[in-house]
Amino acid sequence: MSLWQIAARNVWRNRGRYVAYLVSAAFAVMIYFIYTALALHPDLQGGYPGAQGVTEGIRSASVVIAGITFIFLMTSNAAFTRSRKKEFGLWSLMGVTRGQLMAVVFWESLFIGAAALAIGLSFGVLFLRLFFMPISVLLRLPEMLPVYAGPAVWLQTLGVFGAFFLFVSLYSLVDILRSTVIELIRAERKPKSEPTFRWWKALLGLMLVVVGYAWASAPWPTAIILGVFPVTVMVSLGTVFLMQESSIALLGWLRRRKGFYYRTTPLLTVSHLRFKLQENARVLANTAITIAVILTAVSTIYTVLVVFAHEVLTRNPHAFQLVEPAAGASMADGVEAELRRQGVAGWVRHDLVTVSGELDDATHVLLVPHSLYAGVRRASELVRPLPDGSDGALVIYPYTNFDPGWQDQVPVPRELTVGGRTYWLSALPDWSGLPVNATGEARTSLVLPDPLFEQVVAGSAPEQRLRVTIWDVDAWRTREAAAAADALALRFADAAEVGRHFSSTIPEYQDTISAWGLTLFVGVFVSLVFFVTGCSVLYFRLFTEIDEDRRYFRRLQHLGVSLAELRRVSLRQTQVIFFAPFLVGLVHSTFAMKALGTLVQRPVLHYGWTVALGYLGLYALFYAVTYAVYWRTLSGGNARVA
Repeated sequence: MSLWQIAARNVWRNRGRYVAYLVSAAFAVMIYFIYTALALHPDLQGGYPGAQGVTEGIRSASVVIAGITFIFLMTSNAAFTRSRKKEFGLWSLMGVTRGQLMAVVFWESLFIGAAALAIGLSFGVLFLRLFFMPISVLLRLPEMLPVYAGPAVWLQTLGVFGAFFLFVSLYSLVDILRSTVIELIRAERKPKSEPTFRWWKALLGLMLVVVGYAWASAPWPTAIILGVFPVTVMVSLGTVFLMQESSIALLGWLRRRKGFYYRTTPLLTVSHLRFKLQENARVLANTAITIAVILTAVSTIYTVLVVFAHEVLTRNPHAFQLVEPAAGASMADGVEAELRRQGVAGWVRHDLVTVSGELDDATHVLLVPHSLYAGVRRASELVRPLPDGSDGALVIYPYTNFDPGWQDQVPVPRELTVGGRTYWLSALPDWSGLPVNATGEARTSLVLPDPLFEQVVAGSAPEQRLRVTIWDVDAWRTREAAAAADALALRFADAAEVGRHFSSTIPEYQDTISAWGLTLFVGVFVSLVFFVTGCSVLYFRLFTEIDEDRRYFRRLQHLGVSLAELRRVSLRQTQVIFFAPFLVGLVHSTFAMKALGTLVQRPVLHYGWTVALGYLGLYALFYAVTYAVYWRTLSGGNARVA
């Protein structure tokens, strides 16, 4: 039998160990192939608005995916080599030369790399159309991007990942070259040291995490911005120290609880888990940090999307609005005719005759009666009462105030000038959302009591008055409403010269959703590569120790422990190993989202928990598959552990 045939049989015999490695590598190849096809797509080389930004973002994401995959391949392959040192030592004792051994290992690595490339590229081609469909929608293209997978896409993917797999295959031989036969044979016989709790490490880790959490919980946005890097470093280091020492302390405390410990399942679970957690503490901490990064990154992008979309509605709350001189003929009927022609129905119309003015000779404002302010659609449902007195007013700005105490401000005297007349007001600043769309120079609204509003308008010259017509539509996110907004914007493109201004929330809202929705879409797939590789590392840790676990469970069976009891023990141990990092990562992410909420001055924790719930579902599914494969491999499918 030739060496490559031996290598092929070895890969098949150890398929349980290699399956997560193969799936993770193939998934990374698939995503990289799809992203490269999108980045090199001829139709996106400047053919559409924003196409250049999309391709640059995709290229950056591809570099990140390649870097993640390379690190993953290196660490995973090194773990595989270490777990098989005893096998390699036995081969050497049986007369296999060092050159033949290296050739077999090299062929094994190449087989797995070739399989990952073949599977990844096949699924990449299969899902290419499905990937282009949402991209086309997010870019608001007139038609779906045609499928593209030119020679450059194949060459780049094969070149990058082929080089990765070749380098990893060669690097895996280094450890074998450095080890003697005796070292290879004794690799699995190294005695395990008794877990020792170190107070200084536990206190240092606890201090770093607590200080990081306290800094992230600061109520000042400036402190949050300054603390991004130091808090990340502190919490990451604290996690490494604390996870190892806290697991030793917790399991030691459980051992001292005799009423709990001296029962079959707790005795077997805790005693074995002490050594497992000690050996895997760094892996578990790194997995927890990876999960925290994934949850925080995706939650942040999702939060920014929601916040920016809300900002659009803050300054442009209405689907359609027309501002024109009150003295001339109105074009409102023409707007409604276009709405009907595009199939838009069910609108609510509001009419207002108003004027614009200067506030303190510095701010151009559009006057709005309080009755309209309280009755029209706005970004916020908050309707603030006017300050006491006939001169009370609200000055509503077209953006969000990040000062959490802005609602506690007191009225201040403000001077309003309209057509040469001056009015003194007692005005409150407000940032809860404009009652009319920000139009032209009048991007700030001044809400007055209805009697004062009528007095100011009546005292103005007829040529100064403006007619504002608002159309609110419940189904403003439809294609018909978007088509109507585009048609009306084109129709009134040159109308500013005669004092007409058409505005709509739809185009800006769609642009925001397209830009950040695309960022979220791309980011989710990058995070999935992180996620799959992180989960696969835990898979490897289970399977690199499976021979030792099998021997341990076989000894327990000889002592009379039932197979059902052994399964309960293994189930609880693997649940702790898998879900403890996710829980720690979720706590880290929660404090990160709390810090983000301070920056954007609104509650965002529910966005983070929504994202975490989705990833928890994937994580639980991965665990279920992993445990099924692990138990089947451990027991050999027999009534007794193999």
